[in-house]
Amino acid sequence: MVETNLKKRMFNLMMPREFGAIIGGLYHAALFSLQEKITELVGREGLRDYVFPMVQESMMNVKKLGIEPIKGGNLDEALSEFLQLLEKSFLLAHFERKDEDTYLFVVDDCIMAKRAHTVTQPKGTCPAAMVAAAIIQKHSGREVTIEWSKLTEKGSVTEIKIA
Repeated sequence: MVETNLKKRMFNLMMPREFGAIIGGLYHAALFSLQEKITELVGREGLRDYVFPMVQESMMNVKKLGIEPIKGGNLDEALSEFLQLLEKSFLLAHFERKDEDTYLFVVDDCIMAKRAHTVTQPKGTCPAAMVAAAIIQKHSGREVTIEWSKLTEKGSVTEIKIA
């Protein structure tokens, strides 16, 4: 945690304020707009049927960058690997189980949240939560649905349900 806070402070010193406000905010705004239109056109299943499979495929392509893809022998291991990867990327998160088939993906501290969530509309699903949902779908072998995230100044809370 101390190491992550130091990395975050160094990142804030080195990166211009505009990165989070403009780049991060516009990236989130574009993604949230696409999510909203997909759900309007084909329903929430559109994320499950079209977006999650592409995210799963893309996760395997990180090997081309010299990064080991998330493998996990089971769902819990895969989610643990994902949380470790997020922490290396200045994003602290955890999972909570509401029941056997429902997870809450909680981003406690995201380096872009304050600026990006201020710039974007309040309706959208956290990009990291979408990756989490894709991991859950792949490793559970069952379809998932994902709700809009509750966006906060420091992160987000997203419900992911296994069908």
